[in-house]
Amino acid sequence: MTDGVPATLSSASTADTVGRRPRGRKAQIVSAAAELFATRGFAATGIDDIGAQVGISGPAIYRHFKSKDAILAAVIMETVTAFAVDGAGVSKGIGWLVANTVGVALDSPANLATYIRERHRLSGVAREQLARLERPLYRAWRRSVRAANPGLQDGAIATRQMAVLSAMSAVAIRPPLTRGPQLEALLVEAMMAVLQAPDGPASAATSNRGSWAPPPTRRHEILVQALGLFRERGFDGVGIDEIGAAVGISGPTVYFYYDTKAAILVDAYEQAGARVVTGIHESLGAAESAADALERLAASYLEVAHDNGDLIVVTSREGAAIPVSDRPRFARRRGDVLGTWVTVMRELRPELDDGAARVLAGGVMPLMNQLAQCPGDPNRFVPLVLAWCLGSHSC
Repeated sequence: MTDGVPATLSSASTADTVGRRPRGRKAQIVSAAAELFATRGFAATGIDDIGAQVGISGPAIYRHFKSKDAILAAVIMETVTAFAVDGAGVSKGIGWLVANTVGVALDSPANLATYIRERHRLSGVAREQLARLERPLYRAWRRSVRAANPGLQDGAIATRQMAVLSAMSAVAIRPPLTRGPQLEALLVEAMMAVLQAPDGPASAATSNRGSWAPPPTRRHEILVQALGLFRERGFDGVGIDEIGAAVGISGPTVYFYYDTKAAILVDAYEQAGARVVTGIHESLGAAESAADALERLAASYLEVAHDNGDLIVVTSREGAAIPVSDRPRFARRRGDVLGTWVTVMRELRPELDDGAARVLAGGVMPLMNQLAQCPGDPNRFVPLVLAWCLGSHSC
């Protein structure tokens, strides 16, 4: 694989040159599309991009698929099918199911990342087909998880399933360790700990923040409305006129507050990053031990993600739309945030080397992003975050 592209897809096929369709071309298109959707996002990937990865023209894609949406559906259906388990598999218990899931995720990381991030885009017949494929998979998870953790209700099991898959997708798409028994055992332990951990109690404490707030500025209104639209349709699927209409102004008036549509997204990243970093500083400043620090870090991030759902979801999906000049700054900040989590985890788990700790840190943000989308008190998910980070050491 070179630059994230399988070597078998990096050059044009002689068979295409002479007008033949090589065997497996449809599978090549699906594989190439999954790589691009996972790294750039669905909205930022064009038919010509997929064709270039395969070594054919963009229009030649339409010999195999009627649209880019149909390619996305194929990637997602292939992913769900790969995770399917039969009755014999379920009877082996949660340990086997988790190990199988880790194996499939590491085999096809781009497919899993695309499934997690883009499945919401399916509609109509494709959405109905996905639901039919997912139902037996969810039943298998419910039976296996409930056998290992009898107190969990169906909703809690589904939440944990999506959370650990989100964490796995982030880990698998950018693995800092060479795949092997060590990596697989680490991820199995983390997933098992999340699935077996008890739910934390909902806090009865009330917020110490006042109920008064100043009226929002026009710039803030634009950001809020734009984030809602970006979350629903993707960055590339929203025009400046639509953003203006959502605020109650004309599209060109938006440019009085933001130079470009991309500047709105940059502002969102700045705000999300600032809130996370502030939470880290406050957590570390109040912590009495490494264990206390980890718990405070989890609670702080979960609160930020829960209170700013659109902001967190959009900034986790739309990295490909960030201007190239801004990416190094955001990458450094993300590295600093992950570095903090790594330092705290290694203090609590000295048996982990830096690479293993970074594996877990790379999955903890997506895990929390998924958990924080659930209604109610986000603090009840702190034990699940600690379980992911500490594994069997959290017991």
